[in-house]
Amino acid sequence: MTAGRYLHLDEMSPWSDRLHHLEVIGIADEAPGVKTFTFRSDPDRWFRYRPGQFVTLELPADGGPLLRTYTLSSSPSRPFSIAVTVKAQADSVGTRWMFQHLRVGARIRAYGPAGQFTHVAHPAARYLFLSAGSGITPMMSMLR
Repeated sequence: MTAGRYLHLDEMSPWSDRLHHLEVIGIADEAPGVKTFTFRSDPDRWFRYRPGQFVTLELPADGGPLLRTYTLSSSPSRPFSIAVTVKAQADSVGTRWMFQHLRVGARIRAYGPAGQFTHVAHPAARYLFLSAGSGITPMMSMLR
């Protein structure tokens, strides 16, 4: 932000996956084997996405980068950060790498947001959301 001055979104640029990295600003333990990773962009940037969309994280693992796609669990109504809530399965490579190596302050590349799975394109007075397992993350974003 400009020294001592708060900017309105109209005065800022949205985050661009081609130009900016993500910085880990929070890691929350949600349940055994489940964590929420919260990211921000550079100052004076904000995130534009629809609830239910996903990002692809580029994880700098040994042997070369891993590309893993995760649905955003955060709300677009809070545009200065994004979050993914992930569960590490016994055979997962990318999520296990995140659990073992990502720390607050780490910076990674990401691509997106993308995807058409959102209720925004289907306005209604009420919604019924049914999900199980990892299918809950798009619902988390939609409910928030």
